[in-house]
Amino acid sequence: MMLASDKMHPSLIIAFVMCAASISGVSGRSQQGLGAYYGRRKPSNKPNIVLVLTDDQDYQLGSMKYMPKTLRHLAKEGATFTNSFVSTPMCCPSRSSLLTGLYTHNHNVYTNNDNCSSTEWQQTHETRTFATYLNNAGYRTGYFGKYLNEYNGTYIPPGWREWVGLIRNSRYYNYTINFNGKKIHHAWDYHKDYFTDLIANDSMSFLKLSKQYFPNRPVMMVLSMPAPHGTEDSAPQYAHLFPNATDYMDLLSYDYAPNPDKQWMLQQVGKMEPIHHEFTRMLHRKRLQTLQSVDDAVEKIVEELKLLGELDNTYIIYTSDHGYHLGHFGLVKGKSMPYEFDIRVPMYIRGPGIPKGVSIPNIVGNIDVAPTILDMAGIEVPDHMDGRSFKKLFHGGTEDSNIIDGTMKMKKAWRDTFLVSRGKVTNKMLKDLVRLENKGEFSKEARLAKECSKPEYASPCIMHQQFECILDEGGRWRKHKCRHGSMKTGVCVCRSKKAEQEEVRSERSKQRAFLEQHVSKGKGKSKEFNPMFIKPPRQRLPRNLEKRQRHLKKKQKKKKKEKRRKLARENRESRLGNYQNSVTAASNETIVGWQPPVTNRTFTAAAQPDAGCITYPNNSVECDPHIFSDVEVWKKHKQTIDWRIRFYKQELDQLKDIRQHLKDQRPALSRYEDDGQPCVCDSEGRTTDDVVEADDYIDIMLGGNSKYGVVRGRDKQRAKWSRAGRKGRHPPFRYRDKKDFDIFKQNYRYNRRGLKKDNKKAMMSREELNAEVRRQKKRQRKNSKSKDFCNLKNINCFSHDNDHWRTPPLWTLGPFCSCQQSNNNTYWCIRTINETHNFLYCEFITGFLSFYNLTNDPYQLVNQLQDVDESILQVMHATLNKLRKCQGSRECTIRYRPPAVTGEREIMQNDRSSHRKKDRGSKSSRSRSAWGRGDRSGDERRGGSGGQKRHSRYRRRRQ
Repeated sequence: MMLASDKMHPSLIIAFVMCAASISGVSGRSQQGLGAYYGRRKPSNKPNIVLVLTDDQDYQLGSMKYMPKTLRHLAKEGATFTNSFVSTPMCCPSRSSLLTGLYTHNHNVYTNNDNCSSTEWQQTHETRTFATYLNNAGYRTGYFGKYLNEYNGTYIPPGWREWVGLIRNSRYYNYTINFNGKKIHHAWDYHKDYFTDLIANDSMSFLKLSKQYFPNRPVMMVLSMPAPHGTEDSAPQYAHLFPNATDYMDLLSYDYAPNPDKQWMLQQVGKMEPIHHEFTRMLHRKRLQTLQSVDDAVEKIVEELKLLGELDNTYIIYTSDHGYHLGHFGLVKGKSMPYEFDIRVPMYIRGPGIPKGVSIPNIVGNIDVAPTILDMAGIEVPDHMDGRSFKKLFHGGTEDSNIIDGTMKMKKAWRDTFLVSRGKVTNKMLKDLVRLENKGEFSKEARLAKECSKPEYASPCIMHQQFECILDEGGRWRKHKCRHGSMKTGVCVCRSKKAEQEEVRSERSKQRAFLEQHVSKGKGKSKEFNPMFIKPPRQRLPRNLEKRQRHLKKKQKKKKKEKRRKLARENRESRLGNYQNSVTAASNETIVGWQPPVTNRTFTAAAQPDAGCITYPNNSVECDPHIFSDVEVWKKHKQTIDWRIRFYKQELDQLKDIRQHLKDQRPALSRYEDDGQPCVCDSEGRTTDDVVEADDYIDIMLGGNSKYGVVRGRDKQRAKWSRAGRKGRHPPFRYRDKKDFDIFKQNYRYNRRGLKKDNKKAMMSREELNAEVRRQKKRQRKNSKSKDFCNLKNINCFSHDNDHWRTPPLWTLGPFCSCQQSNNNTYWCIRTINETHNFLYCEFITGFLSFYNLTNDPYQLVNQLQDVDESILQVMHATLNKLRKCQGSRECTIRYRPPAVTGEREIMQNDRSSHRKKDRGSKSSRSRSAWGRGDRSGDERRGGSGGQKRHSRYRRRRQ
């Protein structure tokens, strides 16, 4: 008989319990009879809630077309939100907003690392997720799958009765989970370890057991799937599907580059290479393959609920934490951009009271999921949540008058503006941000950014153009004057000393002629006029200073002569070139995937690093004038030189490593030093010269007694050195040279630092030691990554090779690198959708502004900021600032109100003034701000007319 040991998976134990229960209670029943058995039980009064959450699933790229089971069970039998967005296109911040119903600035989780599952999160915000409210209301809650990126599995978050949480980030194989407080590792066996199937099986077991033993209690489950996040490992039965899926290329933004009118990151990205196109095609295929298991899980949930008789009493919500892009705007892959493909996500919902087969155009977000779940459970939504329940959007969904071609009419009492932000504001960024804010008005940088978006300031300059705008390294616009014809021709014109003397003589002759003409014509003036040009007296230096100056000049001449001799000697030695060629060959083999540029570089009298330029032994450079005649040729030539400089820097680093290795593996020297003088050594192999020993040096620096300390410090000088030694300053002995002292000093500091580290580690607990080890590994990875040839300054890049994917289909086209993110890509945006407007307005931390009107530019190809009126920019800026500081649904529910034109504004002011005279003192007649009307029920209230309607209804109710 086999016993259930600790190594047995918990799902097998649950299966044994289910088998025993079925044999004892319902043995002999068929599947239809089993459904009737559960159907006779009294269901709970409150509905069940199931949330299916995918990771990195796109909506714009067409991934939902390849999930027919989900569309059949959810989209056809429920409602589709066509304008569903996330507050942050990053995993951990978006999931934190989904759990708490808060914007990023209120839960303080800005990135996947900073504050993600931190102590602050656990103490402040994790205790107020929707799970805690549901658990207190009697729900049986269960979480299955990925939680947060930095979740370490040491605890179970509050509010969850059943917990199967993934430790760290998404994986399909070779992962560890926390199963109700116990860590269990899974390997590479598909039948036991594939994570998507594990989530589906464990959640179904929890649902069955809950309805069997607690039939009157509702169930709330979260199925957080890893798909289609990397490493894109699909189930084996789906590894052959979709070889020709290219829906992501249908967007016009695919490989749309370069983009000089967009933020700094996209300005640095150019067209993709052929290997990048092949990579995006395979990556899209593998992502679709991973989603097939999610599609099966959704159907399994629906069938199980139908079997239990709970389908009509269950809400099923399907969404993702953010979108994804594949080659769009030249970015090979990634997220975190403020564009539709990254912030728009799928959203489907079915359940009691949900109209079937309809689309809802109102804008909703991930901050609305938590309030909606609480509203479905009949729990009052807390005031601190920024989101609102979108359950009220389904009202009137069964009436034909509210549906046009399968789409419900847009509710006017709902928000139309949503906040999208990304990135953490550091102290330096905060200073820049404060500098950009100028008493509510646009700063100089913002006005300059708008002005530089005009075509007359485009770079490079053309004929008759006065100014051009150029972005500096910080991402800020700088305006420069165009200098036509100022390109260098490559010819140096130098003035000789003789030419200068001739110019002085001609100037004196001109002055003499002028004086003779004007001074000698007066009465009483002598006809003979001979002007004298008196030079200023020479300032003589003191004799000692003159002697010193002559000495310095001789010394400088001597140095120049020695430098010329040294350069000639180096040129003679470089003619051999054997060692340099061997090192270059070795370095080419060590850099994987990198082919160094072929050069004709030699270290002879005239080195030629490039076909257009020549370097001479005196460090002078001469280039072909053709290079300076064309801007494109000059740019191409300069880029080539930059790449070669980067390559030779890497080569220099490798040579330094080789040199350090040679020093470390230095063989035992003979008893003769480098200068040929014999060494006198003692029995321990140390020299007997007046050189301090290492042990004595340590004693002195630590304040102990030694032969150089108190014992021998009889005279004043030795006593002084002894005191200095005890205080940890200079040692009381002579060195052969300063190099020896630096070596001893470095060794002492290293040993002392090592002692401190050892003492610190001795006081650490096991968890702190593990955390320290992880930090060290992370630093090592960061250092190794910084030396990677794929990395660029201020840009985050990734490298891909044949070993990246371990499940078919495999990548076989070799390594490559690509960049996907920058350090200054911090932004705040408002996404507005209503009956008259459909736009995206963003402000970046660098001061860059962007505006995209999706009505006439649905793919956001052109930044139309220069076409926006200044008053409209002021309104959008004020709206964005209000959303960035809002707290609670009343402040965070905003409807966009564009400013009226001058004539309309005067008419509105006249109407308001006349209205005040008629109903003076009435609260309903007071003018209201155009912003922040809050979370109000009923019709929208504007001005005094709405107030009169409310008062009339109130009087009728009182009567």
